[in-house]
Amino acid sequence: MACWRRVWAALCVFGAVVPMAAQAVPLLKCHFEVNAARSEHSFSPTHDPYAVRSVDLENRFRFKAVVLGNDTQVDTINLYVSYQTERQPMVLQHVKFAAPVALKQPSPDALTGRVALYSPFLGKELLYGCALHEVAP
Repeated sequence: MACWRRVWAALCVFGAVVPMAAQAVPLLKCHFEVNAARSEHSFSPTHDPYAVRSVDLENRFRFKAVVLGNDTQVDTINLYVSYQTERQPMVLQHVKFAAPVALKQPSPDALTGRVALYSPFLGKELLYGCALHEVAP
């Protein structure tokens, strides 16, 4: 035991760098389907919710994922879905997840389940699902 203390002290004195294990980074991945058109978008954690931009989905819907946290953990996730009217977006859904856990190999809809939303006009359908992934750096 005393031998290890001497080695550690020597490393600290001579400025040796001890490699640290890399931590996984959380990443929200969402899959969308609008009128048989499929897409996928990823969202990283942020500290500024006002800087997050919404994603256009086939000029019908808008999706905004505000992932609040840092490079190691997510505090909250707010998902907003709007229908794009002629004048402005109309909010259809707001969902909040508190302290979600990132998974190494989640199913595509592990966080939200499979969600179906319908526009108030013309009956357009949006299907989506999201999962919080633990991504190696």
